[in-house]
Amino acid sequence: MCKIISHMDNVIDIAKRWIAKLKITTDVLNDLTVDTVLPNGWTKRELLIHLSGWDDEFIQFADEMRKQKAFYAFYEEDGETKNQQFFEDNKDLGYEEVNIKFQKLRKKLIDVYQEIVEKYPQENKEFLGFFSIWWHDIHHLKQAGIDVSKLEE
Repeated sequence: MCKIISHMDNVIDIAKRWIAKLKITTDVLNDLTVDTVLPNGWTKRELLIHLSGWDDEFIQFADEMRKQKAFYAFYEEDGETKNQQFFEDNKDLGYEEVNIKFQKLRKKLIDVYQEIVEKYPQENKEFLGFFSIWWHDIHHLKQAGIDVSKLEE
């Protein structure tokens, strides 16, 4: 029984640490200048559309987490289709509107993360996958030329 509790505590501790890292990566993203352009040609506006889209996907998946279902990974082949849909859905929004949408969705995601870790914890590594979106931020921040090595693990 002690091993289960200590393993569970470890998973929960990691999830909480990853929520804290998401708050940090969010601050770093907010500090990017409006004229930031990634190597793939995305502007900050497009990056925020992309991140908002995935934040919303994770928020929606929280319903499954509340039912104690295991988190599943998003697959690469589905990812590009989703990215195109995110851009299509937001094509008429200017930078300020995109930024406001990102701020709202990111706050909601962090709130959802805190709810799930406190009320619906699971005792498996897949549970941590649900809290991994900060790695996605890290990937794009590196592309933007930001040193995020101190956040990596």
